[in-house]
Amino acid sequence: MYEVSSELAAVHAAMGARARLRQWAYGGQVVDLLRSAAAAKWLDALTVPTTLEELASTSGVSTERAHRVIEVFLAAGVARTWDDSSSVFVLTEEFAALHGSPSGVRLDDAIDEIAAARERVRSAVWPAARHDWERDALVVARHWGMAPTAASRAIFAMAFGSVPEYRDRLSAGGPLLDVGSGVGGALLAGLTLYPELRAVGVERAGDVVDELRERAEAAGVTSRLEIRQIDAQGIVDEAVYEVAYWAQAFFPRDARAATLAAVRRALVPGGLLLVQELLPPVQETPDTRLSAALDALVAESRGVPPVRTAEELATELRNADFDDVQVTVTPVGRLVVGRRGD
Repeated sequence: MYEVSSELAAVHAAMGARARLRQWAYGGQVVDLLRSAAAAKWLDALTVPTTLEELASTSGVSTERAHRVIEVFLAAGVARTWDDSSSVFVLTEEFAALHGSPSGVRLDDAIDEIAAARERVRSAVWPAARHDWERDALVVARHWGMAPTAASRAIFAMAFGSVPEYRDRLSAGGPLLDVGSGVGGALLAGLTLYPELRAVGVERAGDVVDELRERAEAAGVTSRLEIRQIDAQGIVDEAVYEVAYWAQAFFPRDARAATLAAVRRALVPGGLLLVQELLPPVQETPDTRLSAALDALVAESRGVPPVRTAEELATELRNADFDDVQVTVTPVGRLVVGRRGD
């Protein structure tokens, strides 16, 4: 009798684990469906009110299949019914904005970053999985690098406006040292916001630098921007820049102290360094614990530390001999500002 009870308990436990696996899988399936729907032009069709028959004809599937896809999108908050109609559909406001990317935040980039992170997780337990940051550097840079649109400029204007001395130095022409430029999210926004600003952008990944140059050309700021493809630890300028911005979230542990030392030397006495807390602290729940653990695993596979709080960043700047370090709360997140001493 004991053995039967024990086996029943094991079956019950296994079924519970299997159900949890299925629950984890659903999110990935929605992402896969989104990628396919984008490739099949369904998302383009759903930017305006669209029927099941119109969707089905877009890629040659049956109306029943289109119905099942829309049911998923309705449940996931990707699409909604139009004007209380049960037969006409359109993207929700959030996904219409992500698909149309008026702010420079693009659906394709978000999906590519998710795929890159999944590949990192799949290889995490194998000895050959090293800190190969170059493999998906461009994917990560595109995901986090907003294009210099009117919307993104407004976001950065709010951030810079929360640190008036930093903003005023940008407006006066800088110069600015942008460390870890990626594809130019903050850098190109600053250059297009402040017509007098001159800047140097530092980025080590070749394919990322190529795209940064293309975006700078498109933004019309190349005459005021010098792009250097170097490791930031190799910055040799001394007392040149009024302000610096450090994309700290993408720098490996073993390079952070030397990078901060190089940035400090490059600033004029009294010059300002601005860093950003990538993601704000959230209330701990089972879901947030899981997402934080996965984010930390992916970050470690790229050789970078887990997300650091503004308070941890402030300590890091103080340890690098920056003075007057302050945490500033802004409408777009928390910023940390440090000053090179005289």
